[in-house]
Amino acid sequence: MEYEGLTITDGDRLFRMLDSETVFRLCRFDDADLAGIEADALSLEECSLKGADLTGMLCPALRVRDSALDGAVLRGVEAYEAEITGSTFTSADLMRSKLNLSSITDCDFSGAAFDDANLFGADLTGSRFRGVDLSKALMDGTKLERVDFSLASLRGHGFGSQRLAGVNLTEADLAGCDFTGVVFDGCHLVGSFMDEETRLDGADLRGAVVSGEHLARASLRGAVMLPMQAKALVFEGFGVVVDDSEPRRE
Repeated sequence: MEYEGLTITDGDRLFRMLDSETVFRLCRFDDADLAGIEADALSLEECSLKGADLTGMLCPALRVRDSALDGAVLRGVEAYEAEITGSTFTSADLMRSKLNLSSITDCDFSGAAFDDANLFGADLTGSRFRGVDLSKALMDGTKLERVDFSLASLRGHGFGSQRLAGVNLTEADLAGCDFTGVVFDGCHLVGSFMDEETRLDGADLRGAVVSGEHLARASLRGAVMLPMQAKALVFEGFGVVVDDSEPRRE
């Protein structure tokens, strides 16, 4: 069943409209109380759910495209293998949500809450998590390409042996993160916070814009750098000037 251009604020009304595969297009659910909704398959296309309460929603086949869920409450949502693209979730509450193995691409989650969320194996390509605390979220096996983690906290997460392409980690909290063997390609780490527990052992940093002052705190055993990166590291981190010019012959 397909519906278009409706305004729905009542969960009971929505429940009566649901069948085995329901599509809502250009519909408005702003500030609606939809807590506890269960659906076998639900598609939201170009819809607005700003401020809507979707607490505890269960949907094995959730599809969201080009929709606005800014400020929505999705706490405890269970939507394994969901397909979510081109949508905004700024300042939304996704605490304890289960989105493992989902495709979550080109979305904006800036300022959202993700405590105890499950993002295991999710594809986060092109999405934005600016200022988000992901330190308590499960992120093992996520696909990270063109992801914006600027000002975010990834504290304690492991990304070992991955290839990170176009990932923005500017001023991110990377304390205790494990980047052992990671290949950085077109990434930004300027101003990232690192500590003695941050591991970049064997990492290839040649494709990253880095700050030597912050890298100096991390473990860099066997890391690969460009000559200019190494110079910045020893100068900004330790105040040592590297002069690799040829000695003058008298």
